[in-house]
Amino acid sequence: MITELKYTVGFLTFAEDILLLLRNNAPNAGKWNGIGGHIEVGESAYQCMQREIMEEANIPVAEMAFGGILTWDGFEIPPGGLYIFSAAAAHRQFVENGEGTLAWHSRQFAFNSTEVVDNIHIFLPPVLAGATPLHYHFVYDDGLMAARRISTLPAWVDIYRPYIPGDEG
Repeated sequence: MITELKYTVGFLTFAEDILLLLRNNAPNAGKWNGIGGHIEVGESAYQCMQREIMEEANIPVAEMAFGGILTWDGFEIPPGGLYIFSAAAAHRQFVENGEGTLAWHSRQFAFNSTEVVDNIHIFLPPVLAGATPLHYHFVYDDGLMAARRISTLPAWVDIYRPYIPGDEG
């Protein structure tokens, strides 16, 4: 069963560094994550990611790459899903907005640190390498990743379709 995709997460790169957000709030409070948030009704996932990048970092991006979708079960919030994006940042300067602390980190840190949300270690390396977008599914038990499955994207995934609650496959 595919759950509703209501969120986006994006990873901005500049040279070999990645802009990460140390989250103030749940989910993943106290962990480094990408920039992102809720898709508004009538907004596409692509539009949402553009808006979230500007709201959270005020960094213009010329083009974003779609990296796939991520879904979860058994996490600290109800089952759900998000769209994954990456983009090259035009510059290193950012403006924080209170969602957390922004900082540039090395790929090594993003791909391996225990301070980073654990599923990022699995999906971010292929996403940043330009791999074919995939469906990454994670199952959690008592706060720990218990299982993961990587598969092809469902046919209904469309990053340009306006979000309407309950309109996923």
